[in-house]
Amino acid sequence: MGDTTVLVLGGNPPSEDLLFWRLEDADRSIAVDGGFLSFMHTDHLPDVLIGDLDSVSELDTLESKYPNLQVVRIKDQDTTDFQKALVWVKENSKTSHLIILGALGKRTDHLITNLLIALTAEESLEITLDDDQEWIRRVTPSCPLLLTGRKGDGLSLLFLQECAGVETTGLKWNLKEDSMDCKQIVGQSNLCESDSVEIRCDAGSFFVFLEKER
Repeated sequence: MGDTTVLVLGGNPPSEDLLFWRLEDADRSIAVDGGFLSFMHTDHLPDVLIGDLDSVSELDTLESKYPNLQVVRIKDQDTTDFQKALVWVKENSKTSHLIILGALGKRTDHLITNLLIALTAEESLEITLDDDQEWIRRVTPSCPLLLTGRKGDGLSLLFLQECAGVETTGLKWNLKEDSMDCKQIVGQSNLCESDSVEIRCDAGSFFVFLEKER
């Protein structure tokens, strides 16, 4: 059984309630460059601060103020800070569940880039992108999605690459060993018709979007 790691990126900052809830059972937390701002006015400090750190002012002061904070500065401009964090997590932890906050909102190009980067992570890594409005889960052959108690909730499936053997149960419109890709939109605006929903695939990976109650 692997660890749970929380990454906080520099998109829409999570509410304190969401941040604290996700940190409660995490084995480690990592602020990715500007994601450090989400911690600034809380009683929590990330274990690691990583990135090119161009969004973090007065870095020397920060390191002296928080001596227990591990700062990993990587100046490589050919990768995003999110990519740098994924490499660090792979090389320095036994993470099996990655929770990503601050990946949504603000700039649409950043959101799309974050989703595309998440697709490149190891198939065995369970990835959840979370914010206060919606929740996104990557589905791979090694990481099917099981939902309970969500009858009546809407969800969408987003395919950004070719996927094979896509199967769902418990939805209004189910897929049965289908092949899907980004040219098809049948995964949008589906509905949980059961309190037990399963979504899986045999090859490729895709995202399930679930809107939170307002």
